[in-house]
Amino acid sequence: MKRRHILSLSVITALGLALLPGSALSQQKSLQEQLTGTWTLVSNDNVAPDGTKRQLYGPNPKGILILDAGGKKLSKSTQATGLRELRARGVTAAEIRKLAGLD
Repeated sequence: MKRRHILSLSVITALGLALLPGSALSQQKSLQEQLTGTWTLVSNDNVAPDGTKRQLYGPNPKGILILDAGGKKLSKSTQATGLRELRARGVTAAEIRKLAGLD
């Protein structure tokens, strides 16, 4: 009886392992492999050395980030607000030029 019990447990264990998804038994992907792909920008908070936060692209920024397996990246961020709203929030003209790539 003891042999039969051990044999049935062995068969159940073997079947259980055989039915597991392949990813559960395989090695976990590297961080680079997990990050490769296309990402959508949901927020962009800039923190000054004194701890104050600014949302240079506004509360609802638009943007995309593409990372490839070779380590190359492409990003594009835009603001949903106009220049007047940026100026009203205290963003300087120099910061706007820098963001626009004009400096």
